[in-house]
Amino acid sequence: MTTIIRSRHIFDGTGSDPFQGYLEYSGPFITRIGRGWDYGPIETGTRVIRHDEHFIMPGLHDNHVFFSGWMAANAGLDLSGAADAHQAASLIAQRLDRHPGRPVYAHGWNRAQWQSDPGRDALDVLSSDTPIVAIDASRSRYWLNTCASARYGFDEAGLAAETRANLIHEMCSDADLVRQSWRRFQSLMLSRGVVSCKDIVFDDCDVHRFLDDTLLDVTMYVEAVRRPVDVNALARYQHETFGRRTRFGGVKIMVDGVVADSTGDISGAYTNGARPPHVDYDAIEADVARLSDLGVSCCLTAEGDRAIDRCAEILARHTNPRVRHSISDLEMVTDRAARLMAESGVVAEIYPQILGLNASMDDAYMPTSIAGHDGSRFFHYSHLVDHGVTVTSGTDCPLFVADVPDSLLRASRRVFDRGEVTWFPRYAMPQKDLLRSWVRGGGDLPASAAARSGTISALPGSGRGRVLRRGAAASLTVFDRDLMGVGNDELRRARVLQTYVDGDLVFESELPHHHPSL
Repeated sequence: MTTIIRSRHIFDGTGSDPFQGYLEYSGPFITRIGRGWDYGPIETGTRVIRHDEHFIMPGLHDNHVFFSGWMAANAGLDLSGAADAHQAASLIAQRLDRHPGRPVYAHGWNRAQWQSDPGRDALDVLSSDTPIVAIDASRSRYWLNTCASARYGFDEAGLAAETRANLIHEMCSDADLVRQSWRRFQSLMLSRGVVSCKDIVFDDCDVHRFLDDTLLDVTMYVEAVRRPVDVNALARYQHETFGRRTRFGGVKIMVDGVVADSTGDISGAYTNGARPPHVDYDAIEADVARLSDLGVSCCLTAEGDRAIDRCAEILARHTNPRVRHSISDLEMVTDRAARLMAESGVVAEIYPQILGLNASMDDAYMPTSIAGHDGSRFFHYSHLVDHGVTVTSGTDCPLFVADVPDSLLRASRRVFDRGEVTWFPRYAMPQKDLLRSWVRGGGDLPASAAARSGTISALPGSGRGRVLRRGAAASLTVFDRDLMGVGNDELRRARVLQTYVDGDLVFESELPHHHPSL
């Protein structure tokens, strides 16, 4: 069947302004796209869908997700209905009775409702030799027994993904758990308009061997946590087939810490007297040089301005046509780093919803973190735009879940949840550029259906990302209102209505909407 979708607000992902127009697709491919609604006579069997007041854009690409971390926070026994620790312990005991000897993974207990953190004793009584581990609904604290702490190597405050690597590794070895979790994760992504992602995996790509048929296009980046990077394995991954939509992409390397926790590598001094961390940049450069020579792309995660500058220098010295290096996070990106990145083709991977961690200007950590500075060095996205750096957006899910309206509010309109004060709007990312960042993978998008079939050239290395044009895959996202022209309050209410992958409707909101077909 041939389908025509029309709208007053089509953002095609090329960098042009949204326009009134239409796109036509047949099967998995776009066959026509045009401005205005003069699409000619309607042939028998062709349907026209009127999304006139809705916003159409290419399917989204989340360039930084952590599926196994999301699984660790959402898989297993749901404790959200437990009124207190006693009820939760009863549910856990029932699970132990049904599955004796199997670790109990749980989530969702309500820390605020319970009013106090449960102790280990209540779980130790249930089992001294079977691990029990439960994370609260806000992912702020664990409840575990002594056996779990000893087995996995972390305590109740062990929330960093790297700290929980042993637990995550164990969960990733359970094929049934992985498949069940992936179905839920994939449904969540599609409900946000995401059709492809870069997934960070710990140590190896084994978790995706259980997922041979997905709707999401997935590029895997390996982060060494439990052991050093296995160069021989990386060489195999480059030529290995994991699934129709899944492939190996590169390596992620953590560089510094978190500026809000005074562990980022900054050029100034922390107001609390904390010393910036020592980072072995020579060792990082040696790893980058070795991997780059093998044709393996590197993603360096850096927050502080000194760390970002050094990462830009390192990656600029080790570029070649076979790699597409990137820097992620970029909380304090500098003008110098942006220039180096633009000159050497290093991609900027931002988390555009990050400002939302601060409820208001009064609650924000940025103005008070660094001695003698007002905070304007944070989220200075205009450096990236001014130098023409390729920018792509990610969420570090489960830190955030992809939300384009929210990212526009934070990164472009620079608003907090409370108060009228905005965050240095002169350094914001223009809305059009931010939207484009959500459909770009820095030249590292997984191949679409059209690319896989040979209809269009493969995307890696092109830097164009996903666009709506003739011959491209009919993968697109429909929002329930114009995202660029509405006020902040209306933008906060914006939602995804539909998501298409290769011409197939894979998500449709239950929210009422009107799109009559002729």
